[in-house]
Amino acid sequence: MTSHVAGPQAQQVKAQVRTLFSVLNYERGRRPGLLGASMLGIDDIYRAWRAFVLRLRAQDPTPRLYFVKVDVTGAYDTIPQDRLVEVIASIMQPPENTYCVRRYAVVQRTAHGHVRKLFRRHVSTLTDLQPYMQQFVEHLQETGSLRDAVVIEQSSSLNETSRSLFNFFLHFVHDNIIRIGGRSYVQCQGIPQGSVLSTLLCSLCYGDMENKLFSGIQQDGLLLRLVDDFLLVTPHLTHAKAFLRTLVRGVPEYGCVVNLRKTVVNFPVEDDALGGAAVLQLPTHCLFPWCGLLLDTHTLEVLCDYSSYARTSIRASLTFSCGFRAGRNMRRKLFGVLRLKCHGLFLDLQVNSLQTVFINVYKVFLLQAYRFHACVLQLPFNQQVWKNPSFFLRIISDTASRCFSILKAKNAGTSVGAKGTSGLVPREAVCWLCHRAFLLKLTHHLVTYKCLLGTLRTAQMRLCRKLPEATKAMLEAAADPALTTDFKTLLD
Repeated sequence: MTSHVAGPQAQQVKAQVRTLFSVLNYERGRRPGLLGASMLGIDDIYRAWRAFVLRLRAQDPTPRLYFVKVDVTGAYDTIPQDRLVEVIASIMQPPENTYCVRRYAVVQRTAHGHVRKLFRRHVSTLTDLQPYMQQFVEHLQETGSLRDAVVIEQSSSLNETSRSLFNFFLHFVHDNIIRIGGRSYVQCQGIPQGSVLSTLLCSLCYGDMENKLFSGIQQDGLLLRLVDDFLLVTPHLTHAKAFLRTLVRGVPEYGCVVNLRKTVVNFPVEDDALGGAAVLQLPTHCLFPWCGLLLDTHTLEVLCDYSSYARTSIRASLTFSCGFRAGRNMRRKLFGVLRLKCHGLFLDLQVNSLQTVFINVYKVFLLQAYRFHACVLQLPFNQQVWKNPSFFLRIISDTASRCFSILKAKNAGTSVGAKGTSGLVPREAVCWLCHRAFLLKLTHHLVTYKCLLGTLRTAQMRLCRKLPEATKAMLEAAADPALTTDFKTLLD
């Protein structure tokens, strides 16, 4: 929300925005249907996709699937404010509610010994209020959101009414000021951007649209939406065509206009079916792109789409404090971004084949090698690699260890990590992929990494001697250069 207010008044507005955000999240938690097919992140996508895949694979034979990807043009700017107000009014106005908003802090020690502080808000109504702190903490433990932590209550507000919050929402939408070229304008259409509310409001509005237009579209299939990017997977061609036709024609009452250049299907569409509009038609069996993912339309396995990294600078997007304790900061930064990429969606052996998991792991390591080099380029002059090679070798070996630990945790109950090299995914296989990826990248910078390459090659040969021939063949296939062409255009 762009505003000319400052000081205490601005802080008050920010506090009200956060309170409204918490209350709307509370209401969508009570009524999940409000969000329609909205996915609020990769964790939601993983849960929905995994359940769909397991359900579909239980069928015999597995049906042919039709994929439709539709991207909306400028969703935040095109949603009519009157419709947005109607949607939020239906959530907050009947009946009149009084909310309790409790602010508290959680202090936890991470698995690696660091102390982490989180500041959270919890919303309830008078019907489910936990007035005493002990009751509240027990409630958090029962719902599974709190383990091994210290909880500190900061404040509690018992008189947030839905009417007052809705009035603030009207002010937030109708009185938003946008500055362009030194002039100020009142925004008359779309959702104010730059606020924690923006994405949630968009999701609620499109959720309302889906509930009214596509109530039966998910029969035997799956509808997902990440903000304004739709994906329908269905065994019914009639559903796929109807969904595509409806969105391509547009839904003006929700300001929904499709970006045809980003609309993709995996089945033939007749020229006259969409009123002359043309969309990208991929083969029936392909890797179907959606929101940074590549979905196999036949097996439903999931790969990460790295095409967005092409012709970009890793160094420009990966910064860390390179002053005091630069090496430690580099290590922490690398392991932080590694954890984000090692997601269950790519590592789950019930969703993906072993070969696909190997490919996903190798690409994670290759990206990590590029990040490693980007960090080295930012180190102070007196902390060059040749001065302390063991430190940098330890980062590489710990990269493999941490990825293996995550892989094992994501596949609890399988033989991942069984002793020896006979398990489904032996530790040595993950280490092999890690060494191969780092050798591929670091060999291109011989002057900088000459002191590391010999040790890495020796370790790689030892791993080769331990691994069964069948496993080695799968690892070589996963590291096939043809699968990593996107990395060749990275600028660092």
